[in-house]
Amino acid sequence: MTTLIKNIFLVNGANRPPAKADVLVKGEKITAIGYFPNYKADSAVEGMGAYLAPGFIDINTASDLYLSLFTEPAQTDFIKQGVTTIIGGQSGISLAPLFYGSLELQKFWTNVSKLNVNWHTVKEFLNTVEKRPLGVNFGILAGHSTLREFLAGEEFRDLTQKEIDVFKDIVDASLKQGAFGFSVDLNFPLTSLVSYKELKSLAEIVEANRGLFSVKIRNGSDSSVFLKNNKDNFIPSVNEIVNLAKETAVKAEINNFSCPKGFEKEYKEGIKIIEDNSAVSDVYFNLHPFEISAIPLFAFLPIWAQRGSFKEIQNNFNSLESLIKIKKDLPLLKMEEIKIFRAPEHEYLTGKTLKSFCLDRGINPKEGLLELMKLTKLRGVLMFKNLSVKPLFNALISGKSIVSSSSASFHEDNQITDMEHSKTFPKTLEFAAKNGIPIEKIIQKFTSLPARQLGIKDRGIIAENMAADLVLIRNSKIEMVMVNGKFAMKDGQLIESLNGKILRKAEK
Repeated sequence: MTTLIKNIFLVNGANRPPAKADVLVKGEKITAIGYFPNYKADSAVEGMGAYLAPGFIDINTASDLYLSLFTEPAQTDFIKQGVTTIIGGQSGISLAPLFYGSLELQKFWTNVSKLNVNWHTVKEFLNTVEKRPLGVNFGILAGHSTLREFLAGEEFRDLTQKEIDVFKDIVDASLKQGAFGFSVDLNFPLTSLVSYKELKSLAEIVEANRGLFSVKIRNGSDSSVFLKNNKDNFIPSVNEIVNLAKETAVKAEINNFSCPKGFEKEYKEGIKIIEDNSAVSDVYFNLHPFEISAIPLFAFLPIWAQRGSFKEIQNNFNSLESLIKIKKDLPLLKMEEIKIFRAPEHEYLTGKTLKSFCLDRGINPKEGLLELMKLTKLRGVLMFKNLSVKPLFNALISGKSIVSSSSASFHEDNQITDMEHSKTFPKTLEFAAKNGIPIEKIIQKFTSLPARQLGIKDRGIIAENMAADLVLIRNSKIEMVMVNGKFAMKDGQLIESLNGKILRKAEK
């Protein structure tokens, strides 16, 4: 099967200015780039001057976290915005390795009871998922919180040297079995107190395998709205990762590095620190161009109430004394800036603001948060307007930024229809066009930069013998998407296609 994409402006992903060209696809590969007016292909796409770019690589997604990787295999929210490859296992929580077959941590985001876990290692997981058709390519990172829970349970303590040695062996095996790297969330209650020594020992193993070390920094965007002292700690948190990359030579990615409201000065300084240390530390950061974050309900609890297992956290709601203390310590929030995104078993609440939820029940915001926590058994997720887009231009023109959605693909019946994160890439293209940022610079942040960080060799660039993941763009809108040489979208219309592949990190 051959497809000729004609009369396009090629944006090849390598930050080169657009150039007129035709692109020929045979099977799953790009076979020629040039000018082919007389070539008779099996099918043809008339570009009429639109941009043709590599398929976008979303380095920070949550379809595995919400388990929509299994319930929504077409992953159409990604296809519609030009994403052909998604990476899971971010923020310290992954579907593998799972030594007890437990999805204890995923319970905070979704209902895990319907998924039958029949794998333990990364190799077994990837082999299992490979048997399920997917609309996009998929790869994973191994999650720190998932592995630490296996080693130390819910204890908040430093690991012993023996435990660290076991930890390192598991991470080493996971990367050798195909994981692209390792992720840590230093905001997550289970791992927020992790020592620098532990981080460094694990980063050394990741670097030895040429993997990616992804970190959600301490005092980052998820928690900054709740803790008053985070402003003072923001820069030290950035420096911690810059120094880690400097000392271990690991490729580091600061995950979800969008600007918290009121942190504009600190955020600008944080980016400058990353840029100024480029010669000695390989650190990039990913961000999305919106004011809104998806935050699990448990994160609104005071820190003391987040300690322990899922069951122990829920037990706080069975004690009147604990409930009174929780209510007292809950943050004061603007109700109209919070929208219910996920409410398992109470889907009728999806899309409502906290203000509407409270008015319907005649209760105040703190009582409303507690009621939502009880109703969803802490499995709810809220959309919260806690980020600033004021520094977006400077963040996007930085050579160290990568664009990501920090989201999942959901079935239309189970999501807010106007969710901004499902429009991340087209909205970024639109912002760039309005603000004079060259399209080749933005496309690089969607394609070759994440491919470079992950070590994906056959995607992220339009060149001969590369995988035919392609996106046609006109006026910042996505018109056509190809995944491994087959159409997933054509003329702006989705095509029932499940042509994605499971991606594995190549041997170093």
